[in-house]
Amino acid sequence: MAEITTIVSAAASVISAIGGAAACIAAFRSAGHAQKVFNENQKIEKTFALRQLSITAHQVAVEVERIKWSAQGLKVAYKTLAVFAGAVGGSRQTLMLQEVEDKVKAADCIKEKASPFVKFNTLLLNGPLEEISNREILISQLLAEATALRERIEIEFSEIQAQNAMYREKVVQGA
Repeated sequence: MAEITTIVSAAASVISAIGGAAACIAAFRSAGHAQKVFNENQKIEKTFALRQLSITAHQVAVEVERIKWSAQGLKVAYKTLAVFAGAVGGSRQTLMLQEVEDKVKAADCIKEKASPFVKFNTLLLNGPLEEISNREILISQLLAEATALRERIEIEFSEIQAQNAMYREKVVQGA
């Protein structure tokens, strides 16, 4: 009887070992599959983040072009103001036009910082997601800076246009 118990016990141990080995193999395969899914998910997240980075960098470039366009209008407004004020070629006109040029140069610097990210850069897919996110934050800050600069130029343009309108009104009334 003891022999039968020993044989049954040994058989149960062998069956248990086979079951344990099968469970280990299944767990290993499952872990491999989970790692593959994780890697694919990371790649999708990085691709989305890179796409967003590229879009934001493109928005910076567009905003800088809007700044340049607004700056041209502001220059014309200052030149018109100088004509009305009888100060064409004066130091004040020169100073104001130089300030507008300085704003355009600042906008160009902003665009230069964002320009490497306008195109979808697949090299960043090899780096960590955090790096892409940090660059997106930087480019978003540049976009905010460019937008604020454009808005300041537009406000200044409106103010100069209002002064020009007052001068025009005086000229019309005096004629």
